[in-house]
Amino acid sequence: MSLLDDYADYQSSARHHQQNGAQTSAAAFSSQPQDGLALDVNEFDTDGYIATTLEAEDAPVFSLDTVQFRVPNKIISLAVSNDILVLVIEGAKVLRIKLQEAHSIAEASVPVNPTSLRACNVFLDPSGRHLLLSTPQGESFYYYEGWDAAKPLSRFKNMEVTAVAWNSSAWSSATSSTRTILLGTHDGKVYETELRPGSEKAKRSDIAVHCVAELPVRERVTGLAMEAFPARRKHHLVLITTGTRMYQIVGAADLESQTGDKSAVFEAMLRNGLTNPNFQEIPGMPGPGALTVHHRETRAGSRAQIVATDFAWLTSMGVFFGRLTFGAQEAGDSVVENAALIPYPAPSSSTDISSTEQPSSLSLTEFHILLQYSDRVCALNMLNSKVAYEQTIGSSDETLQGLTVDETKHTCWLYSPANIYELVVTDEDRDVWGIYLSRHQFDMALEHCYNDMQRDM
Repeated sequence: MSLLDDYADYQSSARHHQQNGAQTSAAAFSSQPQDGLALDVNEFDTDGYIATTLEAEDAPVFSLDTVQFRVPNKIISLAVSNDILVLVIEGAKVLRIKLQEAHSIAEASVPVNPTSLRACNVFLDPSGRHLLLSTPQGESFYYYEGWDAAKPLSRFKNMEVTAVAWNSSAWSSATSSTRTILLGTHDGKVYETELRPGSEKAKRSDIAVHCVAELPVRERVTGLAMEAFPARRKHHLVLITTGTRMYQIVGAADLESQTGDKSAVFEAMLRNGLTNPNFQEIPGMPGPGALTVHHRETRAGSRAQIVATDFAWLTSMGVFFGRLTFGAQEAGDSVVENAALIPYPAPSSSTDISSTEQPSSLSLTEFHILLQYSDRVCALNMLNSKVAYEQTIGSSDETLQGLTVDETKHTCWLYSPANIYELVVTDEDRDVWGIYLSRHQFDMALEHCYNDMQRDM
């Protein structure tokens, strides 16, 4: 189905409001210089982690801090998970930094010509231990914590990995494996694999990979998510996005089976689901296509579960987002509710709306959609679709390269070739009560009140 009608209806009534974002003092890592790395020390809290100078009740909801961290070469890519920050820099080097122990910086090499690695996609698993690196030339490498060098993945030949769906069952697991994960590629294929370190002495990694699906329209896979139904552990949702489509595939995949061939447990589900696919489509020119899913930790008795709650997808027309609701859905059904398409907001500094740039990446917090442009970051409130924050980076000749959220620690990061930024989020729900109150959703408003004055209104 097409979203153009929804877009036209929304655009006729949409209004965009801007709140200026305030900057706090710059954040920093703390470390002793080592092997060409130099780190400036600014302010820290008692745990040695990044801190700001403002009290929580006085701090703005969003503020952009420059991390005072000098690297020996340009940043190619960055990923953060579980308080582990990983940089891939020119010279074919990987830097792995423990944010709670900022003096702990591990350096590893990527086994390619140091001058040839200029661009790559990097994917860090939720535990922060497994790193997958893939180049536009179709070379892929695997790095595990503690190694001196990444290893070529010998079976991943001519595959540019463009998206990864991690396995939520391994988020808090003590196992050294990622368990079953899905990979999307530049040519519209989906693969299944399981990353595990094996012997550190081996020069290559012989990890198996299996093609389990091909998209009916062979576009670049720009986003991929694999989510278990909370009350039906063998039932799964797989979201696949491209520049023009978002596929929803629901079905059974037994990731906990101890028998049979576990290397392709999603093959039947995905092939069946793509035979007569359920998808949303934005016709015309492809959009950025990036997909993000927000998770919350819930408890079922004594067991904690990571449950997907919201999604957002960058299209050519705007941000398509909505709730994920898991119930009795079967193959062909939708799990998306309350979906909406928000046009991209024009920058506050521009008077020419037609020149609006499309964001290149996005992330979700509990109540906001974060959009990263080449020169700024923007936050849209998911409840009222208004611009809650916009901040332009300081240098006119600097280009932002990416945005990532550490879901395990709820921190947000951006980077350019020369700098790392932390987008500090402070009590982002502090004004939510007022939005619910204006909608006469009094129970939700009361739930999000911060003080007696708000409760008495």
